[in-house]
Amino acid sequence: MAGKRGLTVEIITDTAIGLLEECGLERLTIQELANRLSVKPASLYKHISGLEEIINLLARSSLLQIEAVIRDIAVGRSKEDALMEMALAYRRFAKENPELYKVFIRSASLEDPGLDETGRAIMRIIYQVLQSYECNYEDAIHFTRGFRSALHGFITLEAAGFFHGKADVDESFTKMIEGNIALLTNLNKRSI
Repeated sequence: MAGKRGLTVEIITDTAIGLLEECGLERLTIQELANRLSVKPASLYKHISGLEEIINLLARSSLLQIEAVIRDIAVGRSKEDALMEMALAYRRFAKENPELYKVFIRSASLEDPGLDETGRAIMRIIYQVLQSYECNYEDAIHFTRGFRSALHGFITLEAAGFFHGKADVDESFTKMIEGNIALLTNLNKRSI
């Protein structure tokens, strides 16, 4: 627990992440955060403007974490291997940090220029991998939109408990990514 004297934006953010994963985004409040930090809510306002800024800080943290995970996985890999490993790492992040992932998805609607730049950094990593396919820029955009939509859709449905039955969920995920990669390969052949 941090006292008033040691309170920083970083400590507030880290504490908010822990509280977020424990209680969920819907129950995250300034009062709960102040309680966790053993301070009065007024003490938080010396460092942050309110709950909206906390959400922005959480969104920035989620984007930075996902960007780091994807960047680290992509290094030294190319084409299918890079895309598959990035997808697996993305899903793993979402499963290990479900509430932070919700904030990540919400980040597109938040008005914070820093979030936009970090989001673009994630996209640049994907586009760098796609350069090895030699597809044109427009096809890269189309593929990336579909790829990200497939990832998010699968992760969201899985988290909601929609996948039942005998078929292995991990195998379903892998086959979905392989299907997306096959589409990319076909786009590449078409553009040659």
